[in-house]
Amino acid sequence: MRFLTFNLWHGLSPTSPVAFEGLEPSERRRLREELQIEVIRQAQPDVCFFQEVNPVVRRAPLIAERLGMDVTYQPDLVGLKLFGLGLPFNLNSGLVIMTSKRFGVKRIEGVSLSRPGLSLVHSWGSWQLKEERFALFSETLLPKWGRVLLVNTHLHHGLESTTEYLDELEKLGRELELSNALMSELKDRLAQGNQRRNQELSVLLRALQRLEKRYEAVVLGGDFNASPASELGQMLREMGFRDVWQESHGSSEPGLTYDHTANQANHKLQSRFPLTMVVEDLSFSTKVKDALMGLARKHENRPRRIDYLWVRSANVELKVKKAEMIGYPNREDLAPSDHFGVIADIEPV
Repeated sequence: MRFLTFNLWHGLSPTSPVAFEGLEPSERRRLREELQIEVIRQAQPDVCFFQEVNPVVRRAPLIAERLGMDVTYQPDLVGLKLFGLGLPFNLNSGLVIMTSKRFGVKRIEGVSLSRPGLSLVHSWGSWQLKEERFALFSETLLPKWGRVLLVNTHLHHGLESTTEYLDELEKLGRELELSNALMSELKDRLAQGNQRRNQELSVLLRALQRLEKRYEAVVLGGDFNASPASELGQMLREMGFRDVWQESHGSSEPGLTYDHTANQANHKLQSRFPLTMVVEDLSFSTKVKDALMGLARKHENRPRRIDYLWVRSANVELKVKKAEMIGYPNREDLAPSDHFGVIADIEPV
């Protein structure tokens, strides 16, 4: 059984509440979206997890029709909408799960990870004044697997506080002679991204515990915006989830799904996306602000693995046969996304 997770990149930047800025010309976007279909079709997945499908209400059924698959979806980054109309007028992004028509797929629920127990984001309308993250739960019936719970998510996009980043921040703070109080404030702000993702994952896992008893296995895919060594990854391993890429490759291949060196054209466009680190309200000189933001941009742009397939099985023994990445630039240096997709073949033993 072949699984695919792929962030398809909406290609927008939050520059205005009226309309987000398109990071590429419309014709380039059209060609890139056509390339997405071609690359996915060539990969021949049985089950797909897509993130940043925009506009999800229109594109999800269209992609499914082009690929000959069944589809479920959940809007996540939408804004204020009623029957497709509202602000920002060009943002209606969402999570999508597709399966081969041989197996079928049924939507279970969409869970807000930002507003637990309350969801005001639906396909027909939404009330969303700030970033909100979701998980989409669907089910399918796979031969020799049984009933499988499929979970797709896209966690908070924010700078990741890593040991390397903190070490460099400490060094920069000494060079700039920043006070202990200011350094403490910067570290607290940097930690907010990790804290928010961990909280979102905790909500997801609580929903999972409520649902999973009805299933033989769980496959969790998506863009987690966190590296394998993160606390988030540790949480999943402690819950019995297996990192499919790690299980296939060990330490021999890092699997960098977000890599500006291998995907230069799209990342050059993506560099215009604003950073989540805010220092404008602090009493710094322009030199200090530029240095801090330069360090933040460096770590935001570092090649890393943030897209995952995780699997956990209760009553069926599963073997990861192989995992690889798709979506590299073609001869014209056009790649289908700013991420690479991850496909994996997983079979019952």
